Amino acid sequence: MLGIEPRQTNLKKARFIAKYFNLPKNKYQLKQMDILGKAKIPNSDIVVVPGVMHHLDDHLKALKKIYEITNELCIIETMVLTDELNSEEIAKQLELEDIVYQDKQFVNQFGIVGFKLESDVYDGATIYPGIVGIPTTQALVLMMKHVGFEKVQVFLSEKQFKNKVFNKKSYREYHSAIVVDLKNNGEKGLKFQKAIEQSEENIFDIFIPFEIINDLYKKVNHKSNRKLGKISNLIYESELFFKTKKGENAVQKLKKMIGNKKYYNLILTIKHAPYEKICYEYSKTCYHLKKFDEAEKVCFNLIKILNLDWRVVYSTYFLLAKINFDLKNYNKAKKFNSLSLKANPKFLLSKNLMNKIKKYHSNHI
Repeated sequence: MLGIEPRQTNLKKARFIAKYFNLPKNKYQLKQMDILGKAKIPNSDIVVVPGVMHHLDDHLKALKKIYEITNELCIIETMVLTDELNSEEIAKQLELEDIVYQDKQFVNQFGIVGFKLESDVYDGATIYPGIVGIPTTQALVLMMKHVGFEKVQVFLSEKQFKNKVFNKKSYREYHSAIVVDLKNNGEKGLKFQKAIEQSEENIFDIFIPFEIINDLYKKVNHKSNRKLGKISNLIYESELFFKTKKGENAVQKLKKMIGNKKYYNLILTIKHAPYEKICYEYSKTCYHLKKFDEAEKVCFNLIKILNLDWRVVYSTYFLLAKINFDLKNYNKAKKFNSLSLKANPKFLLSKNLMNKIKKYHSNHI
Protein backbone atom coordinates (compact mmCIF):
# COMPACT_ATOMS: atom_id res chain seq x y z
CA MET A 1 0.00 0.00 0.00
CA LEU A 2 1.08 3.53 -0.75
CA GLY A 3 -0.14 6.48 1.29
CA ILE A 4 0.38 9.99 -0.12
CA GLU A 5 0.00 13.24 1.79
CA PRO A 6 1.28 16.78 1.05
CA ARG A 7 2.11 17.70 4.68
CA GLN A 8 5.13 16.37 6.54
CA THR A 9 3.32 16.86 9.87
CA ASN A 10 0.59 14.45 8.78
CA LEU A 11 3.14 11.94 7.49
CA LYS A 12 4.81 12.00 10.94
CA LYS A 13 1.44 11.21 12.52
CA ALA A 14 0.93 8.34 10.07
CA ARG A 15 4.37 6.90 10.81
CA PHE A 16 3.70 7.15 14.55
CA ILE A 17 0.41 5.23 14.15
CA ALA A 18 2.09 2.61 11.95
CA LYS A 19 4.79 2.12 14.54
CA TYR A 20 2.29 1.97 17.40
CA PHE A 21 0.37 -0.85 15.69
CA ASN A 22 3.58 -2.62 14.60
CA LEU A 23 2.65 -2.55 10.92
CA PRO A 24 5.21 -4.46 8.79
CA LYS A 25 7.32 -1.90 6.97
CA ASN A 26 7.42 -4.01 3.81
CA LYS A 27 3.61 -3.74 3.49
CA TYR A 28 3.28 0.02 3.06
CA GLN A 29 4.97 3.21 1.90
CA LEU A 30 4.28 6.81 2.91
CA LYS A 31 5.29 9.61 0.57
CA GLN A 32 4.95 13.38 0.52
CA MET A 33 2.99 14.00 -2.68
CA ASP A 34 0.23 16.35 -3.82
CA ILE A 35 -2.72 15.21 -5.94
CA LEU A 36 -2.71 18.65 -7.61
CA GLY A 37 1.08 18.66 -8.05
CA LYS A 38 3.21 17.70 -11.04
CA ALA A 39 4.92 14.66 -9.49
CA LYS A 40 3.97 11.33 -11.06
CA ILE A 41 1.92 9.22 -8.65
CA PRO A 42 2.21 5.44 -9.18
CA ASN A 43 -0.84 3.52 -10.40
CA SER A 44 -2.77 1.37 -7.91
CA ASP A 45 -5.45 -1.29 -8.23
CA ILE A 46 -7.54 0.42 -5.56
CA VAL A 47 -7.41 4.18 -4.95
CA VAL A 48 -9.06 5.52 -1.79
CA VAL A 49 -9.55 9.29 -1.44
CA PRO A 50 -10.85 10.03 2.08
CA GLY A 51 -11.66 13.58 3.17
CA VAL A 52 -9.70 15.28 0.40
CA MET A 53 -12.06 16.64 -2.27
CA HIS A 54 -13.66 19.31 -0.07
CA HIS A 55 -10.22 20.83 0.63
CA LEU A 56 -9.41 21.39 -3.07
CA ASP A 57 -10.05 24.30 -5.41
CA ASP A 58 -9.79 22.26 -8.64
CA HIS A 59 -11.86 19.08 -8.51
CA LEU A 60 -11.53 18.25 -12.18
CA LYS A 61 -7.74 18.43 -12.15
CA ALA A 62 -7.64 16.17 -9.09
CA LEU A 63 -10.16 13.71 -10.54
CA LYS A 64 -8.25 13.48 -13.82
CA LYS A 65 -5.14 12.50 -11.85
CA ILE A 66 -7.17 10.03 -9.76
CA TYR A 67 -8.61 8.49 -12.92
CA GLU A 68 -5.15 8.11 -14.44
CA ILE A 69 -3.70 6.32 -11.40
CA THR A 70 -6.69 3.98 -10.84
CA ASN A 71 -6.38 0.49 -12.30
CA GLU A 72 -9.61 -1.05 -11.03
CA LEU A 73 -11.51 0.59 -8.18
CA CYS A 74 -11.79 4.17 -6.93
CA ILE A 75 -13.44 5.07 -3.62
CA ILE A 76 -14.03 8.74 -2.76
CA GLU A 77 -15.31 9.88 0.63
CA THR A 78 -15.95 13.59 0.95
CA MET A 79 -18.02 16.28 2.57
CA VAL A 80 -20.85 17.25 0.21
CA LEU A 81 -23.57 19.84 -0.08
CA THR A 82 -27.04 18.38 0.27
CA ASP A 83 -28.56 17.31 -3.04
CA GLU A 84 -31.68 19.28 -2.12
CA LEU A 85 -29.76 22.26 -3.49
CA ASN A 86 -30.02 20.69 -6.96
CA SER A 87 -33.49 22.19 -7.18
CA GLU A 88 -35.82 22.83 -10.11
CA GLU A 89 -35.05 26.53 -9.79
CA ILE A 90 -31.31 25.86 -10.15
CA ALA A 91 -32.01 23.59 -13.14
CA LYS A 92 -34.06 26.38 -14.69
CA GLN A 93 -31.26 28.91 -14.19
CA LEU A 94 -28.69 26.49 -15.60
CA GLU A 95 -30.84 26.21 -18.77
CA LEU A 96 -30.53 22.47 -19.38
CA GLU A 97 -31.36 22.85 -23.07
CA ASP A 98 -28.25 21.47 -24.73
CA ILE A 99 -28.84 18.71 -27.26
CA VAL A 100 -27.37 16.08 -24.90
CA TYR A 101 -30.34 16.53 -22.58
CA GLN A 102 -32.50 15.00 -25.32
CA ASP A 103 -30.83 11.69 -24.38
CA LYS A 104 -32.59 9.91 -21.50
CA GLN A 105 -29.32 9.02 -19.76
CA PHE A 106 -28.50 12.71 -19.31
CA VAL A 107 -31.91 14.00 -18.19
CA ASN A 108 -31.50 16.08 -15.00
CA GLN A 109 -27.76 15.41 -14.84
CA PHE A 110 -26.44 18.54 -13.18
CA GLY A 111 -24.96 19.57 -9.86
CA ILE A 112 -23.60 22.58 -8.05
CA VAL A 113 -20.37 23.33 -6.18
CA GLY A 114 -20.19 25.75 -3.26
CA PHE A 115 -16.98 27.70 -2.76
CA LYS A 116 -15.73 29.04 0.55
CA LEU A 117 -12.54 30.50 1.99
CA GLU A 118 -10.14 28.19 3.83
CA SER A 119 -6.74 28.82 5.38
CA ASP A 120 -3.86 26.34 5.63
CA VAL A 121 -3.51 26.74 9.41
CA TYR A 122 -4.83 23.30 10.39
CA ASP A 123 -3.26 19.99 9.41
CA GLY A 124 -6.59 18.73 8.11
CA ALA A 125 -7.23 21.75 5.90
CA THR A 126 -6.16 22.84 2.42
CA ILE A 127 -2.49 23.35 1.61
CA TYR A 128 -3.43 26.12 -0.84
CA PRO A 129 -4.98 28.93 1.24
CA GLY A 130 -7.79 30.62 -0.62
CA ILE A 131 -10.97 29.01 -1.87
CA VAL A 132 -12.06 25.38 -1.68
CA GLY A 133 -15.09 23.78 -3.31
CA ILE A 134 -17.69 21.48 -1.79
CA PRO A 135 -19.79 19.68 -4.43
CA THR A 136 -23.21 18.13 -4.19
CA THR A 137 -23.08 14.36 -4.65
CA GLN A 138 -24.61 14.77 -8.10
CA ALA A 139 -21.91 17.27 -9.06
CA LEU A 140 -19.20 14.85 -7.92
CA VAL A 141 -20.73 11.98 -9.90
CA LEU A 142 -20.98 14.18 -13.00
CA MET A 143 -17.34 15.30 -12.66
CA MET A 144 -16.19 11.71 -12.23
CA LYS A 145 -18.02 10.70 -15.41
CA HIS A 146 -16.56 13.70 -17.20
CA VAL A 147 -12.95 12.68 -16.51
CA GLY A 148 -13.55 9.11 -17.69
CA PHE A 149 -15.12 7.03 -14.93
CA GLU A 150 -18.09 5.17 -16.36
CA LYS A 151 -19.68 2.96 -13.69
CA VAL A 152 -20.00 5.58 -10.98
CA GLN A 153 -22.24 4.64 -8.04
CA VAL A 154 -23.18 6.39 -4.81
CA PHE A 155 -22.20 3.76 -2.23
CA LEU A 156 -23.43 5.84 0.72
CA SER A 157 -25.57 8.92 0.17
CA GLU A 158 -25.47 11.78 2.65
CA LYS A 159 -28.69 10.50 4.29
CA GLN A 160 -27.34 6.93 4.55
CA PHE A 161 -24.08 8.34 5.90
CA LYS A 162 -25.95 10.18 8.64
CA ASN A 163 -27.88 7.05 9.63
CA LYS A 164 -24.90 4.69 9.61
CA VAL A 165 -21.95 6.86 10.65
CA PHE A 166 -22.97 10.25 12.03
CA ASN A 167 -26.02 8.98 13.92
CA LYS A 168 -25.11 10.51 17.29
CA LYS A 169 -26.00 14.02 18.33
CA SER A 170 -23.30 16.51 17.46
CA TYR A 171 -22.79 20.23 17.23
CA ARG A 172 -22.06 19.70 13.51
CA GLU A 173 -24.56 18.94 10.79
CA TYR A 174 -22.67 16.34 8.76
CA HIS A 175 -23.15 16.00 5.01
CA SER A 176 -20.81 13.39 3.58
CA ALA A 177 -21.02 10.73 0.89
CA ILE A 178 -19.02 7.84 -0.51
CA VAL A 179 -18.88 7.49 -4.29
CA VAL A 180 -17.22 4.50 -5.98
CA ASP A 181 -16.35 3.43 -9.49
CA LEU A 182 -15.27 0.06 -10.84
CA LYS A 183 -13.10 1.19 -13.71
CA ASN A 184 -13.07 -0.60 -17.01
CA ASN A 185 -10.72 0.33 -19.80
CA GLY A 186 -13.33 0.40 -22.53
CA GLU A 187 -15.16 3.50 -23.71
CA LYS A 188 -14.72 6.37 -21.29
CA GLY A 189 -17.17 8.38 -19.28
CA LEU A 190 -20.07 10.35 -20.61
CA LYS A 191 -20.13 8.91 -24.17
CA PHE A 192 -20.94 12.38 -25.48
CA GLN A 193 -20.43 11.66 -29.15
CA LYS A 194 -22.92 8.78 -29.17
CA ALA A 195 -25.44 10.78 -27.16
CA ILE A 196 -25.17 13.81 -29.46
CA GLU A 197 -25.48 11.69 -32.60
CA GLN A 198 -28.48 9.81 -31.20
CA SER A 199 -30.14 13.06 -30.16
CA GLU A 200 -29.57 14.59 -33.59
CA GLU A 201 -31.03 11.51 -35.27
CA ASN A 202 -34.08 11.61 -33.00
CA ILE A 203 -34.64 15.31 -33.68
CA PHE A 204 -34.58 14.68 -37.43
CA ASP A 205 -36.54 11.40 -37.44
CA ILE A 206 -39.33 12.68 -35.20
CA PHE A 207 -41.77 15.06 -36.85
CA ILE A 208 -44.87 17.01 -35.90
CA PRO A 209 -48.10 15.51 -37.33
CA PHE A 210 -49.08 17.14 -40.61
CA GLU A 211 -52.51 18.41 -39.50
CA ILE A 212 -50.88 20.30 -36.61
CA ILE A 213 -47.83 21.77 -38.35
CA ASN A 214 -49.81 22.53 -41.54
CA ASP A 215 -52.22 24.66 -39.49
CA LEU A 216 -49.31 26.58 -37.97
CA TYR A 217 -47.47 26.96 -41.26
CA LYS A 218 -50.52 28.49 -42.94
CA LYS A 219 -51.13 30.76 -39.94
CA VAL A 220 -47.64 32.29 -39.87
CA ASN A 221 -47.62 32.66 -43.67
CA HIS A 222 -51.12 34.24 -43.73
CA LYS A 223 -52.31 31.54 -46.10
CA SER A 224 -55.51 30.71 -44.22
CA ASN A 225 -58.11 32.48 -42.12
CA ARG A 226 -59.37 29.16 -40.80
CA LYS A 227 -59.49 28.80 -37.04
CA LEU A 228 -56.58 26.80 -35.66
CA GLY A 229 -57.17 23.33 -34.23
CA LYS A 230 -57.01 22.96 -30.45
CA ILE A 231 -53.43 21.67 -30.25
CA SER A 232 -52.18 23.99 -32.99
CA ASN A 233 -53.69 26.96 -31.19
CA LEU A 234 -52.08 25.99 -27.88
CA ILE A 235 -48.72 25.67 -29.64
CA TYR A 236 -49.22 29.07 -31.26
CA GLU A 237 -50.09 30.72 -27.93
CA SER A 238 -47.44 28.93 -25.83
CA GLU A 239 -44.59 29.58 -28.25
CA LEU A 240 -45.36 32.98 -29.75
CA PHE A 241 -46.69 34.50 -26.51
CA PHE A 242 -44.62 32.49 -24.02
CA LYS A 243 -43.79 35.53 -21.85
CA THR A 244 -47.44 36.41 -21.29
CA LYS A 245 -50.03 34.96 -18.92
CA LYS A 246 -51.89 33.57 -21.92
CA GLY A 247 -48.73 31.82 -23.05
CA GLU A 248 -48.01 30.37 -19.60
CA ASN A 249 -51.52 28.95 -19.38
CA ALA A 250 -51.17 27.46 -22.86
CA VAL A 251 -47.88 25.79 -21.84
CA GLN A 252 -49.57 23.97 -18.96
CA LYS A 253 -52.54 22.84 -21.08
CA LEU A 254 -50.31 21.72 -23.93
CA LYS A 255 -48.08 19.68 -21.64
CA LYS A 256 -51.10 17.84 -20.23
CA MET A 257 -52.40 17.09 -23.70
CA ILE A 258 -49.24 16.04 -25.57
CA GLY A 259 -46.41 16.11 -23.02
CA ASN A 260 -45.89 12.37 -23.55
CA LYS A 261 -45.61 12.65 -27.34
CA LYS A 262 -42.17 12.33 -28.91
CA TYR A 263 -42.63 15.52 -30.94
CA TYR A 264 -43.39 17.59 -27.81
CA ASN A 265 -39.73 18.58 -27.37
CA LEU A 266 -39.62 19.88 -30.95
CA ILE A 267 -42.47 22.24 -30.14
CA LEU A 268 -40.61 23.67 -27.14
CA THR A 269 -37.86 25.00 -29.44
CA ILE A 270 -40.22 27.00 -31.65
CA LYS A 271 -40.29 30.02 -29.34
CA HIS A 272 -36.64 30.90 -30.13
CA ALA A 273 -37.42 31.74 -33.79
CA PRO A 274 -41.14 31.02 -34.32
CA TYR A 275 -41.61 31.73 -38.02
CA GLU A 276 -38.40 30.01 -39.09
CA LYS A 277 -38.83 26.98 -36.83
CA ILE A 278 -42.44 26.44 -37.91
CA CYS A 279 -41.47 26.62 -41.59
CA TYR A 280 -38.58 24.21 -41.05
CA GLU A 281 -40.68 21.72 -39.07
CA TYR A 282 -43.36 21.91 -41.76
CA SER A 283 -40.81 21.12 -44.48
CA LYS A 284 -39.38 18.27 -42.40
CA THR A 285 -42.83 16.75 -41.91
CA CYS A 286 -43.41 17.04 -45.66
CA TYR A 287 -40.11 15.24 -46.27
CA HIS A 288 -41.09 12.34 -44.01
CA LEU A 289 -44.45 12.11 -45.82
CA LYS A 290 -42.55 11.97 -49.17
CA LYS A 291 -43.89 15.37 -50.23
CA PHE A 292 -40.45 16.26 -51.57
CA ASP A 293 -41.53 19.11 -53.87
CA GLU A 294 -43.31 20.97 -51.07
CA ALA A 295 -40.49 20.36 -48.61
CA GLU A 296 -37.90 21.64 -51.09
CA LYS A 297 -39.93 24.73 -51.95
CA VAL A 298 -40.22 25.75 -48.28
CA CYS A 299 -36.51 25.10 -47.71
CA PHE A 300 -35.55 27.36 -50.62
CA ASN A 301 -37.72 30.13 -49.18
CA LEU A 302 -36.07 29.68 -45.78
CA ILE A 303 -32.48 29.99 -46.98
CA LYS A 304 -33.31 33.32 -48.61
CA ILE A 305 -33.98 34.86 -45.19
CA LEU A 306 -31.30 37.26 -43.97
CA ASN A 307 -29.89 36.38 -40.53
CA LEU A 308 -31.74 33.08 -40.49
CA ASP A 309 -31.57 31.26 -37.12
CA TRP A 310 -28.27 29.32 -37.10
CA ARG A 311 -29.84 25.96 -36.22
CA VAL A 312 -32.38 26.37 -38.99
CA VAL A 313 -29.55 27.19 -41.43
CA TYR A 314 -27.58 23.96 -41.12
CA SER A 315 -30.73 21.87 -40.55
CA THR A 316 -32.37 23.25 -43.72
CA TYR A 317 -29.32 22.60 -45.87
CA PHE A 318 -29.13 19.09 -44.44
CA LEU A 319 -32.81 18.54 -45.26
CA LEU A 320 -32.21 19.68 -48.84
CA ALA A 321 -29.28 17.27 -49.00
CA LYS A 322 -31.46 14.42 -47.72
CA ILE A 323 -34.20 15.15 -50.25
CA ASN A 324 -31.75 15.07 -53.13
CA PHE A 325 -29.96 12.02 -51.76
CA ASP A 326 -33.25 10.12 -51.63
CA LEU A 327 -33.96 11.26 -55.19
CA LYS A 328 -30.44 10.07 -56.17
CA ASN A 329 -29.38 13.59 -57.16
CA TYR A 330 -25.96 13.04 -55.60
CA ASN A 331 -24.28 16.19 -56.95
CA LYS A 332 -27.00 18.39 -55.46
CA ALA A 333 -26.98 16.37 -52.25
CA LYS A 334 -23.24 16.92 -51.93
CA LYS A 335 -23.61 20.65 -52.60
CA PHE A 336 -26.29 21.19 -49.93
CA ASN A 337 -24.62 18.91 -47.42
CA SER A 338 -21.36 20.85 -47.83
CA LEU A 339 -23.27 24.05 -47.02
CA SER A 340 -24.72 22.37 -43.93
CA LEU A 341 -21.21 21.46 -42.76
CA LYS A 342 -19.97 24.94 -43.59
CA ALA A 343 -22.62 26.33 -41.24
CA ASN A 344 -21.95 23.70 -38.56
CA PRO A 345 -18.78 21.62 -39.09
CA LYS A 346 -19.64 19.49 -36.04
CA PHE A 347 -23.09 18.42 -37.26
CA LEU A 348 -22.74 14.64 -37.09
CA LEU A 349 -25.71 13.87 -39.35
CA SER A 350 -24.15 15.86 -42.17
CA LYS A 351 -20.79 14.19 -41.58
CA ASN A 352 -22.39 10.76 -41.82
CA LEU A 353 -24.41 11.73 -44.89
CA MET A 354 -21.29 13.02 -46.63
CA ASN A 355 -19.71 9.58 -46.28
CA LYS A 356 -22.83 7.99 -47.79
CA ILE A 357 -22.90 10.51 -50.65
CA LYS A 358 -19.27 9.76 -51.51
CA LYS A 359 -19.98 6.03 -51.46
CA TYR A 360 -23.14 6.14 -53.57
CA HIS A 361 -21.81 8.82 -55.87
CA SER A 362 -18.71 6.76 -56.73
CA ASN A 363 -20.89 3.71 -57.36
CA HIS A 364 -23.16 5.56 -59.78
CA ILE A 365 -20.62 7.46 -61.88
